[in-house]
Amino acid sequence: MAATASERKRQAIAGAALALFARDGYERTTVDAIAAQAGVSKRTVYSHYGDKEQLFMLVVRDTYELMRERFAEAADTTLRDTDDVEKSLVSCLREVVRAVTQTPERARLVRLVMAELPRFPALAGLWQGRGLTPLLAAPIARLAAAGLLTADDPMEAAGHLSALTLGQINNHSMMGTVAVSEAEADRIITSGVRVFLCAYGPRR
Repeated sequence: MAATASERKRQAIAGAALALFARDGYERTTVDAIAAQAGVSKRTVYSHYGDKEQLFMLVVRDTYELMRERFAEAADTTLRDTDDVEKSLVSCLREVVRAVTQTPERARLVRLVMAELPRFPALAGLWQGRGLTPLLAAPIARLAAAGLLTADDPMEAAGHLSALTLGQINNHSMMGTVAVSEAEADRIITSGVRVFLCAYGPRR
């Protein structure tokens, strides 16, 4: 279904706000500048988002939620029906990296949250208990129930898998602010999954 004119304006405002907040910081970014970059009136910005602080918080939240949705979709699609758990985990994490960690929005979001967290401590709540790792727990639980993994605690297993793969890519990319080649990401994912399966592979 095509986006309505109102939805397109809201998306344009959100994209402009995220880019400007990340580049110039909250204090120096004006609603006038956001409106100009989005190609809408200042009044339109206020009608969609209220004041500048509310715009900032909603844009950060909505951008993060979009990334969680992409992650969940990738995990569900690649891990739902499989009989080759290693291949499927590698495929899943490749798709996650492609869909989430290498997008410009992700790097902007990370820079923005790190810079503005002292001013907006409520931003920490986006990650506390709601990060990407918990989204792996349900697929891991399904794989364990099918006998393809040994994971008595799927959440703990998801944390280990994330640390061995996405965590390593985060370290190499400075939380998404430095580009990591597809070949390097693939190497990290493949080796991380193999180490994970040494601990969580099916019992023989």
